[in-house]
Amino acid sequence: MRVPVAFRAFTVVLVLALAPVSRCFAQASAADIQGTITDPSGAAVANATVSLRNADTGVVVKLAAPSGSYRFLDLNPGHYTLTVEAPDFSAETVANINLQLGSHLQQNLSLKLGSTQQSVTVVADNGQVDTSTNVVGGVISNRQINTLPLNTRQYLNLALLMPGTSQDASRTFYNNVQIGGGGTFYANGFRVDGVSNNWAEQGEPRQNFPEGAVQEFKVDITQYPAEYGLSEGGLVTIATKSGTNEYHGELFEYFRNQDLNHLNKFQQATEKQQGTGTPPFLRNQFGGDMGGPIIQDRTHFYAAYERTQTDDSYTIFTSEPQFYGAMAGTFDEPSHDQMLTGRVDHQISNSQQMFVRYAQEWNLYTAQGCGGSNLRFCYDGLIPRWAIVGGHTWTLSPTLLNDFRFQYGRSAYELGPHGSPIPTNAKKLSDSTLNELQRGYVFPSFSYGYGYAEVGVEQRYEALDTVSLEKGKHSLKTGFDVSIIPFTDVTAVNYNGTYFFSTDQVFNPKDPATLAALTNPVSFSSSTPSLSNTEDTRQLGIFVEDFWKPTDRLTLEMGLRYDREFGSFNEQLANTTLPSRVPFMGDPGKRGDENNFAPRLGFSFDPGGKGRDVLRGGFGIYYGNIQTLQNFNELRDLAQCNVSLNNPSYPNPYGSGTAAQFCSTAAPIVTVLAPNIQNPYSEQTSLGYSRQVSPNLSINIDGLYTHTLRDYRVFDLNYPYSGARPLTTWNQILQHAPEGAAKYGALFVRVDKRFANRYMYTVSYTYSSSRDNNPQGTLVNYSQPQLDWGPSAIDRRHALVASGTFLIPGNVMLGAIWTLRSSLPFSSFSGSVNADGTTQYVPGTSRNQGNRSLSLAAVNAYRTTTGAATVNHIDSSAYDSLDLRASRSFFTHGQKSLEILGQVFNVTGHENLLNSAMTTSARSATFGTITNASNLQQVELAAHFVF
Repeated sequence: MRVPVAFRAFTVVLVLALAPVSRCFAQASAADIQGTITDPSGAAVANATVSLRNADTGVVVKLAAPSGSYRFLDLNPGHYTLTVEAPDFSAETVANINLQLGSHLQQNLSLKLGSTQQSVTVVADNGQVDTSTNVVGGVISNRQINTLPLNTRQYLNLALLMPGTSQDASRTFYNNVQIGGGGTFYANGFRVDGVSNNWAEQGEPRQNFPEGAVQEFKVDITQYPAEYGLSEGGLVTIATKSGTNEYHGELFEYFRNQDLNHLNKFQQATEKQQGTGTPPFLRNQFGGDMGGPIIQDRTHFYAAYERTQTDDSYTIFTSEPQFYGAMAGTFDEPSHDQMLTGRVDHQISNSQQMFVRYAQEWNLYTAQGCGGSNLRFCYDGLIPRWAIVGGHTWTLSPTLLNDFRFQYGRSAYELGPHGSPIPTNAKKLSDSTLNELQRGYVFPSFSYGYGYAEVGVEQRYEALDTVSLEKGKHSLKTGFDVSIIPFTDVTAVNYNGTYFFSTDQVFNPKDPATLAALTNPVSFSSSTPSLSNTEDTRQLGIFVEDFWKPTDRLTLEMGLRYDREFGSFNEQLANTTLPSRVPFMGDPGKRGDENNFAPRLGFSFDPGGKGRDVLRGGFGIYYGNIQTLQNFNELRDLAQCNVSLNNPSYPNPYGSGTAAQFCSTAAPIVTVLAPNIQNPYSEQTSLGYSRQVSPNLSINIDGLYTHTLRDYRVFDLNYPYSGARPLTTWNQILQHAPEGAAKYGALFVRVDKRFANRYMYTVSYTYSSSRDNNPQGTLVNYSQPQLDWGPSAIDRRHALVASGTFLIPGNVMLGAIWTLRSSLPFSSFSGSVNADGTTQYVPGTSRNQGNRSLSLAAVNAYRTTTGAATVNHIDSSAYDSLDLRASRSFFTHGQKSLEILGQVFNVTGHENLLNSAMTTSARSATFGTITNASNLQQVELAAHFVF
């Protein structure tokens, strides 16, 4: 194809152009130290030599400072010592420099007259306020990771300590976080050791890492620089641990069983109804990590392993036991997750470093999606993932540095109907798997049917190179990021079809009599046969940015990024006959988004000139990734039969015929991408202020407005407005059009007290409003499209998260996190459907008014027409949880100790209802009630052997 050839040619030219500028190793969002060197009169000291030593690894980097200024770029998080030597002056050493991801330290030195044999040592002033960046965000430190309560040791959950973050849009099998205006599961960026950790097919984090392998991570809510792209929300950058000059490590075991858990009210009710006793639960989480020198001061290793083995259960609870009581109960849900990471760092010379890191995760999930009043599309899954990453850093001169990275990653999801053998072949689903797929049944108060199987394999070849140049008051950076991503997927969703009913009825899939007695389905849908497709995509990012300090108190950040994706728009269909056969498909060969220029402009100003205050602001455009999997329906046009019937016959929706007979004569349903389909993007504007109140206390206040555009929505171009479809030989023609939009406004307040005097804490508050028109969803009412505009699915107006670590008497380390979040919204649906089978909102209501501005009068007016009783109460999904962790070390001998710890989650036992289990059908007798909740009190015991 012409586009891939052009892409390869451009990439080769770019690589060759940048190759002569050697390479260097550094972390993404790495730190830097800069400063001036003066004599007692304030004049610049010429011909000084500056050495920076990593206190942990012994690695030393030296720079010449001929004009009296220096800057060390792209430094890893850690502890450093800085030494300056110059003829006729005493050497000066600055000790205890602590660098975090993304920090910019200004360390000026005034030398005293004397000889180089004389030396002066001072202690660094590690200020809490960074006056040279406009990025809004913060770092989760290693101390926080090690001392705060953390369920399942998932370090990424601690991102919720930052304002503007949530996990409300996360799906079940990827640990994820939503940041700022990136309020969907696919909108945010994740980078580990400088390379991408995102799936291209859907956009979520690709793999997890052992907690013991993570040094720290940074959460950028907005205004991250042009170096990063393909995420229209926020960004998480993670640094894995490196070995040091001392051997050290740990072994650990975390234990929890049913005797340490408190059942929620739905589990208790089911236990009482079924007489099953306390649901079984057992979780063992064990592993270890170790690092040390291979060659002192030069080569180091680090390795970590972690496995979580869980025998869990899920509860099916129904508030309508007279209809669905046969389905209620508690059922097994075993799972395991295993992670392995190994890393080697090597100092080639004083100016060159390199590293290699391998990471793997492989896990088993069962009964995903089961629980509450839902047993539809439940699945079991295997998700193997691994990646190898390498990096090389070269400081060519005191002002020039280059960073190169490469990654190969492979990840897969292997999903099958719950209780059946899991498929593993992405080219074809076996007949045995297809035979296990069930028919679905959806009632107002209950859903059933294991009708889902899918296998996908994604690979990523990534190369990126960044050149940094210091020139006067300008810090320039430019580079590229190239990924080649082959992807294959086979799927069977709704293979045997689903019936939708507008009334609750007696249902038991094991009792043929109840199935035969079902009446009056309102719609039926199905999709056959199972198909496999392959799509190879390529991502290109190029950037240039300048951090200019016109004065010591003002920094201007100016950047421009260009993002381009190839193969993500189904361009390969131009080589098939589909464009001539499918209406509105157009010429796929002309698709693509070639003008994705993303400027980033910002400032940071120190009004007092003392490094204690900063006023910051900025504007940036951020383009998102085209999710490969979302476009596969178009690739399957006319090869797959998609059925949508209103008022179908029962039990055979095809009357006396078969699905194959129906599909051979029925008008087809197809999907097309709009000719102007484009990458989604956001416009982000922020303004904020930070102040260091005391040496260890700071307060941060920021306002953010994000406007997201061009996400896709689904429209039927052949909708029968007048009763008949305009193109009579076609059924639905579903177009993915770039009409999705969202608006997010927020105020963030964060108070940070770093560890000193035996305690530390962080308090974050978010006041926000998020509204959208249901991006990636289908238009509900074609005569009133404005009804889809409303609160976003993750809109929580208020969020307060307070965390802290305290060393209390007895050498007990106490950690706590208290989280308060207001409720999520929901939509109220009637029992009627439109011509496409889409369920409609209750008349007089619009999308996601529940727990916002929902008119119960409108709901009750509709319920009166169905004979249902009026409702006057709506359950709230507000969240309140206090988590505690206490630990103490025993038998301490040198570096060896035994740490005993306990964790309690949801100490107060607040019943946190799950919005996903909200009954949204206004025809249900239990409308507005939630039928599932997160866990009540959970206790966990653990031991660490540290050496």
